[in-house]
Amino acid sequence: MIKVKNVNWIDLDKGTIEVKDVELRSGDDKEIDGTQKYLMPGLVDMHTHITPVSAKHYLASGVTSVRNTGGNYELIQMMDDVAPHVYATYRFIDGDPGLWGPTSYGNVSTNDINTALETVEELYNQDAKFIKVYGNIQEDVLDAVVKRGDTLGLEVAADLLHSKSIDAMKATEYGVKWLEHASSIVQHLFPRYHSQLSDDEFDEITSKPVDTDRLNDLLSYLLENGMKLVPTLTLYRHLVEGRTYSPPELITSKQMKLFEADEQLSISAQFEAIDAQLSAEFKKRQKWEYDQVKRVIGEYLEMDGEVYIGTDAPAGTWVYPGLSMIEELNEFKNFGLTEFEILRKATIEAKKIVGEDDGYILLNQNPLENFAHILDIDAIFLAGKILMYEDIKNHQVDSDSMMKKFEEIEEIYRQQ
Repeated sequence: MIKVKNVNWIDLDKGTIEVKDVELRSGDDKEIDGTQKYLMPGLVDMHTHITPVSAKHYLASGVTSVRNTGGNYELIQMMDDVAPHVYATYRFIDGDPGLWGPTSYGNVSTNDINTALETVEELYNQDAKFIKVYGNIQEDVLDAVVKRGDTLGLEVAADLLHSKSIDAMKATEYGVKWLEHASSIVQHLFPRYHSQLSDDEFDEITSKPVDTDRLNDLLSYLLENGMKLVPTLTLYRHLVEGRTYSPPELITSKQMKLFEADEQLSISAQFEAIDAQLSAEFKKRQKWEYDQVKRVIGEYLEMDGEVYIGTDAPAGTWVYPGLSMIEELNEFKNFGLTEFEILRKATIEAKKIVGEDDGYILLNQNPLENFAHILDIDAIFLAGKILMYEDIKNHQVDSDSMMKKFEEIEEIYRQQ
């Protein structure tokens, strides 16, 4: 048992801070002086894409669990113990043509029901926790996937940002239970809207105000059917604003410096390459969609709808594994939630979905005063182990072996 003595325990259930001794599960007996430090449950990123190379960066920012919303089973199995708890799905199911290209190690692009159902069985055999479908999926395939998922106890999550035919109402009717990025709600509110509109079509459709009755009817239907939303608002904002951070001090944080020094990940170069291709028109559209999603999330929260906090890191631009959770926490201040309520949503509520991870973070400053204080980590407690920040920072994976394995996996799926 690990005993953290005289620590400021942040009780997110009660909404209080109390100085006390806290005992944490461990195979070793150890006492830690927590005087003037703060202890709270670890964060959960409810929409992200983890890899063995990025895994330590989640822990370095206080994220002890992730809901992995697409990836490759074999690669994720290569993660070592300097990594958060992973609640995962693997290859996602898209239509043909696939928005991410033809079938590969990370996706199955098909309009054939049998092929899609074979993928559902593959996910079930890999012990995936849910199924993810993507924007070009056909309605008959979606219907079959949801029904097969129901028989196997696997909920379906949908990223329908780019869908031209399935809006949030249809997705709910088919039995989808998660709308990633709060996607396809905009398609329902603005009929004929989709992401591939011409400039004139976009201006014509989006010049009209939201039909409030239509919005209320949709949100009521989502609520009645237990729909869960993960808005990834920081992703939208960075696609609009570029490399601006909330709060600004993230750019000088030790976690950002760790990213910049990580040659195995090279994530900033990825973001710079994408950012250079984003036009002013694209950013205008993202700003409009960002504003719509914020309104939707605010109203759904007021109705006590289920909304979870996730980042989609490292997708898009300037959305970093672990670190961007701080930005997403700040986004939720826009909805009138208290700091206690936001942290409870990012920890206790999320762990009701992904499972308890025994993850706690010991901080040098009070995170309720500033969410950026979560980055001032003294230690992480996870799965009965103590991980000091310096140990996490200095941890390295065998990138050569990773690349060799990736090439083997890529070839296997290319031949399917």
